[in-house]
Amino acid sequence: MSRRGGGATDAGGALPAEMPICGVMGDSQAALFAQRAFAPGSAKVTLGTGSSVLLNVGDTPRRSRSGIVTTVAWVHDGRPTYAFEGIINSTGATVAWLKDQVEVLRTADESETLARSLPDNGGVYLVPAFVGLGAPYWKEDARAAIVGLTQHSTRAHLARAALEAIAYQIRDVLDAMAVEAGRPLVELSADGGMVENGFLVQLIADVARVAVRASTVPELSALGAGLAGMLGTGLHASLADLQALDLGVRRYSPALPAAEADALYAGWKRAVARTF
Repeated sequence: MSRRGGGATDAGGALPAEMPICGVMGDSQAALFAQRAFAPGSAKVTLGTGSSVLLNVGDTPRRSRSGIVTTVAWVHDGRPTYAFEGIINSTGATVAWLKDQVEVLRTADESETLARSLPDNGGVYLVPAFVGLGAPYWKEDARAAIVGLTQHSTRAHLARAALEAIAYQIRDVLDAMAVEAGRPLVELSADGGMVENGFLVQLIADVARVAVRASTVPELSALGAGLAGMLGTGLHASLADLQALDLGVRRYSPALPAAEADALYAGWKRAVARTF
C-alpha cells in the first residue's frame, strides 16, 4: 500500500473523476488483510468451492519442506509481510457433489440440518479427492473414497462426513504450517459462503483445536483491497487503526475434548491413506 506512485482510475467511466490507486492485492491475500491478520501466527481460511489457508509468518520469508507455498501477503511502507499458503481442492464442492451428482441433498443448507441430526459420524469418512488431494499431500492421482459404511449408514452420515472432511483438511494444512513456521497458531479467521454453516465452523474449531473468528461478511476480498486503499490514502493512519474497526465476527471455541478430536482425526488419516 502506498500514498504515491500508484496510478489512478475512473473505473472505466463509472466514477465521476479519477481516484488514486493506493491498494492492490490478490484475492486470498486481500481476505487475509480484511480479517486484520496482521500478527505473525494469525491465519485465515476461505470456505468456498475449494479453500485457501493463509498463515502470517512475519517479515522474513520461510521455505517449506512439506508442500506449503510461501507467498507475499502484502507490502506496507516498503516492508513486506510473508505468508504460508495451502490450497484445498474440494470443500464446498464436496457438498455440491452430494447435492448435484448423487442427489443426497436437496439443498446445500440441508447438510447442516442432517449433520446435526446425528450424535456422531458413525465411523463414516468421505475423502473428497475428486481431482486429487491438495496441500499438504499434493497427490494428484488420489481418488475420492467413502470409508466406514454399514447397513445403518444414512444420507445424514454422508452429509456429516462431507462437512467433517472440510475440517480435517483444514487441520491437515494448519498442522503442516505450524511445524514449518516454528510458532503456534494464534487464531484462525474464516470467511466465504460456508461461514453461515455454524455446525461446520464449530467443527473446524473442534478438530483444529483453535479459536475461530467467522466473518459476518462472507466475501472479504473486495473489503481487504478497500481497507488497503484507505490505509494508502491516509483515511486510516496505521494497521492498528484498521485492527480497531468493528467489522463483525462470530466467535467459536473448541468444545470437543481434545482426545475425541484426535481420535476423529486419526480416523481421517486412515481414510486418506486408502486413497493413494
